[in-house]
Amino acid sequence: MPRLIVISNRVAVPTGDGNSRAGGLEVAVRATLKRHAGIWFGWSGKVAASGKARTQAIDHDSHSYVVTDLTQEDYHEYYNGFANRVLWPILHYRLDLAEFSRRDLSGYLRVNEHFAAQLHDILRPDDMVWVHDYHLIPLAKALRERGHANRIGFFLHIPMPPPDVLTALPNHERLIPALCHYDLVGFQTDNDAANFARYLTQECRLVSRDQRTFTAADRTVRIGVFPVGIECAEFGRLARRAVRSPSSSS
Repeated sequence: MPRLIVISNRVAVPTGDGNSRAGGLEVAVRATLKRHAGIWFGWSGKVAASGKARTQAIDHDSHSYVVTDLTQEDYHEYYNGFANRVLWPILHYRLDLAEFSRRDLSGYLRVNEHFAAQLHDILRPDDMVWVHDYHLIPLAKALRERGHANRIGFFLHIPMPPPDVLTALPNHERLIPALCHYDLVGFQTDNDAANFARYLTQECRLVSRDQRTFTAADRTVRIGVFPVGIECAEFGRLARRAVRSPSSSS
């Protein structure tokens, strides 16, 4: 059975006390990894003091994680810089908050190359790859350039603005079309998916019959809408347990 390789900026490795950094991404990933064998790969959350990023594998409760550190330079340019000071505000329609630096863009691309280099050593030909969020837009391109033909999907957890906002992103023509190296690009809403389709049509001059499937060079990329919600069954179980607990009747 093919493994599922989940890749995100941060990896929520359990701490052993039942707590871990949670959010919409963790809800989506953990629910899937309960049903599919695989690996969750990403930044450890640590900044290497020595200047050399360490990568390590962690097994916890029958789940596998591979985490890599960032250098100080990577942290400031990739994470604090391009991801949070450029991509996050622009994708949230806040052009007034964007602070662009060419050095930060270089750091952003460098960390994506670092992730791809680490993944190159663990990917098997039949693995399915699921990449999350705006930190890792060019990751599929970096993997394709290393010869990986795996099925690779991408999901954006934040909005995708229309082309007139996206084109305000410096070097957008280098970055946004890189999403075409994915087989499937997913969004939260129909509006987000339509905005990306309009960008591909207007800026990349790609043709589509249904605005959901585009051919770029020798690759076909599909666009889909997959709203992330909660695990209803798990919340229902917790609610029933709370009703039965002694404190609920006091």
